[in-house]
Amino acid sequence: MTYAYPSNITGISDLALWTNNVTGGWFWSMILMGLFVILFMSFKSYSTERAFATSSFVCMIIGIMMGVMGLISSYVVVLLMVIAGIAVIALRNTNNREY
Repeated sequence: MTYAYPSNITGISDLALWTNNVTGGWFWSMILMGLFVILFMSFKSYSTERAFATSSFVCMIIGIMMGVMGLISSYVVVLLMVIAGIAVIALRNTNNREY
C-alpha cells in the first residue's frame, strides 16, 4: 500500500505522527524496543538484574513522554510500567549486594 507524502507539516511532531500513522502505530514502539535492547547491552557490564532494571526504567520514562505526546498508545505505556515494576521487584529480590 502506498501513502501520499506528508502534507501540512508544521513541525517535527507532525512528521513523527505521520510516520506513526503510516506504520499502523508500530514505529515508535519499535524504536523504544530497540532503545531497550541497546541500553540493556550497554549496562551488561553490571549484573543482569541491574541492567534490566536500569534499561526498563529509562524506557518507561521515555515511553511516558511519548505517550503524553501521542506517539504511542496507552497500553504500551502501561506495559512499560509493568515491566519496570517487575524489574524493580527482581532487583530487590537479588541476594547480590555489590551495589
